[in-house]
Amino acid sequence: MRFAGRESWQVSHGTNQAVNTALFLRDTLALSVDTVPELPGLDPSVPVVVPAGVDRAAAAEEWLGWWADVLDHARTELPAESPADPAGRSLTVRPALRAAVLALGPAVLDHGGRHATTRGALPVGEVVRGVENRLGRHVRPFRLVITEVPVQGMVWERTTDAHVIASQRFLSDPARSAPALRAVVEDLA
Repeated sequence: MRFAGRESWQVSHGTNQAVNTALFLRDTLALSVDTVPELPGLDPSVPVVVPAGVDRAAAAEEWLGWWADVLDHARTELPAESPADPAGRSLTVRPALRAAVLALGPAVLDHGGRHATTRGALPVGEVVRGVENRLGRHVRPFRLVITEVPVQGMVWERTTDAHVIASQRFLSDPARSAPALRAVVEDLA
């Protein structure tokens, strides 16, 4: 939220196609990789499919570096080249993942289109006002990005001071999401 005449805070939350693509490839290729933060499988789960010409071992070796690019992209709101673009820099230096994205392209798009964001479930304004009331002042200007992921279970993980990855299931539960958001806002306030 921004107010005229003074700097204020901004919280954005929603899905990110590059994040969803990376998680879809991880699960559909059954890659043995560890995400940081640790994220369970997709919800709903996807069948394992390894298209001809896709080298799973090489894709697994490239995946963590790509995941870092994907998270960097998710944290920023600047229009930038998506790391999930097969013609982009992130995948041209990772040929095994590029081949997988190209081979699974229609399935990636189909899967990514199924996930709606849980907008409205996260009481952002109410939480910030509560923190301001407790502090007796306006919060310092801050920017927070919450990336919503369609994974199983309850996930709320800060990847940086100003970035959180959260499962749709967690965000749709105000009894869990509001206190978690409050803790982050208090830290940034």
